[in-house]
This record gives sequence, structure tokens and C-alpha cells, in this order.
Amino acid sequence: MLLQMHSIGYIPDTGVCNYLISSLCKVDEYDEAIHVLRSMKGAGCVPDLDSFGLVIGLLCQLRKTRKIEELMKEMVVKFRLSPRKEIVVKVLKSMRASKDVHKAVEMVVFLEEMDVQIGFESYELVVEACLESGLFVLAGKVVVRMTNRGFIPYVKVRQKVFDGLVAVGEIEFAYVLKKKFAELNA
Repeated sequence: MLLQMHSIGYIPDTGVCNYLISSLCKVDEYDEAIHVLRSMKGAGCVPDLDSFGLVIGLLCQLRKTRKIEELMKEMVVKFRLSPRKEIVVKVLKSMRASKDVHKAVEMVVFLEEMDVQIGFESYELVVEACLESGLFVLAGKVVVRMTNRGFIPYVKVRQKVFDGLVAVGEIEFAYVLKKKFAELNA
């Protein structure tokens, strides 16, 4: 469609492209919306947070975690955009609902490495997803990342992580976390 616009001499701006993406998303044409998103730069306009947010939001509803992961990485790496906290939460909720716990953890690590600010809710979602899946060591590792950013999990979550680590024989790790919580509470 963007090529057809160019053929008649019309060069759309980001707003027009976002409107087109929004319209495609409303009728569940996510493949076409992704195509428009990826074609924007070649069409003379640059995708922005709204461009990506529209498509990623739809993909989160549909739980298309592989495509979500691709677009998040493209947004951050290729376009140097830092996703809004609400988009990060939607992405992680979708991954949690799809039981893609390892992908959720990988997404947190990726975003941290790219210096994207991750909020408390995002970390908490991933820790809870790990706990639901019985991945206590992974939950502990996410908690370490979380506390390194100055966030302290809720008391119930801390207790579940501690109890889970003890149950799987990771007593030393459990006590390291407990000590870290005590230091952060002081």
C-alpha cells in the first residue's frame, strides 16, 4: 500500500502510517500491519513508539510471542526506541499467559542490557511466572536482577522464592537472597 501511495506521488508521514497500522490492527491484519511498520523507513517516514505499540499491543492480545520478541528487539536495536513501561508489561503478561517463562526472562535481560528502564511490575510479573512454573532458581536470579535495580519483591513473593529455593536444595542461594532483602529493607 505504501508503494502504491508513492506511485501516485503521495509520501505519507508517520501519522498517516500509524493510522494505517491502527486500522489494520483493528481488523486483526497483524501480518499486513507488521509489513507496513517495516516498510515505513523505506517509505520516507520513521516508525515511532506508537507505530510499534499498536502492532505489539495486538500481538500481545493474540499471544504471538515469537513475533512480539522480534518486534521488541527491532524497536530497541534498529530504531533505538525505548518501549513505554505499559508495552513492556503487556509483552511480559502475554509471555506469562503463553507459559513462555524463559522468553520473558530473556526479554528482561535484553531490555536491561539495552538500558531500557523496567518497572517494578515487569519484574514482579516475571518472578511470579517463574514461581508458577516451579522454576525457583530462575525466579531467584530474576529477584537478584530486580534488587540490583533497587526493587524489593512483595513479602509473599519473597517467601515463595525462599521456600522454593530451599525445597529444591538451593539453601545457600536462598539465604543470600534473604540477606540481600534485609540489607535493602534497612
